[in-house]
Amino acid sequence: MGLFITIEGSDFTGKSSTVIPGLQKALNNVHLPVLVSREPGGTKKGEAIRKQIFNQRAKGASALELAMLFNQARAIHLQEKIFPYLGKKKEKKTIVILDRYLDSTRVYQGYEGGLEMEKIFDLEKKYIDNYLPDLTLLLYLPEDKFYTVMTERIRDARDHNSWDQDKLSYQLDRQRLYLKLPVLAKSRGEARVFRLIDASKSKDAVVKKGINACRPYIKKKFNVVI
Repeated sequence: MGLFITIEGSDFTGKSSTVIPGLQKALNNVHLPVLVSREPGGTKKGEAIRKQIFNQRAKGASALELAMLFNQARAIHLQEKIFPYLGKKKEKKTIVILDRYLDSTRVYQGYEGGLEMEKIFDLEKKYIDNYLPDLTLLLYLPEDKFYTVMTERIRDARDHNSWDQDKLSYQLDRQRLYLKLPVLAKSRGEARVFRLIDASKSKDAVVKKGINACRPYIKKKFNVVI
């Protein structure tokens, strides 16, 4: 059986810049087959929907409209890329690492956007038949360090003008919503594992934490130590 890993968390926590490339390198070093992708996007059709999502969001699309678009892109991603690689039942001996997945929709369109969570669950059932990750690494910044670290990271990413305007307090509120996800999944009886990763450390330290969180599951599934 394969392994489906998702990486979640607020902006500037190092999902795509730090944890994912570090984990991919560790897996490549032990010759494990790994596919890295992102949401929304990951396929030609998905990337087209990604542009549509950003355009519609700028025009004031509702949380429901955006949630539908995200799930449509998600379904295409699964059908065209993830299922062929990992299998519909995760039956192939491969690993998928995904930058954002359904948890981000639960946060952005659900908790933040005000869309009823039951409606989001209905969309998940309709579009992806509740295809859940086995392991989710949830990156966060400790609140006593949040403002200092986030300020530094936003300053270092000045080219990302659209995100640069977010207030720090808004980012902190969003992080608190992400940290509610494990409880939400447990309340639904989802067979999932969350591991919290303190992303305030150095890049090497954060990568190490991510690898350590994945290590027992890699060992169990593939009998390989990373």
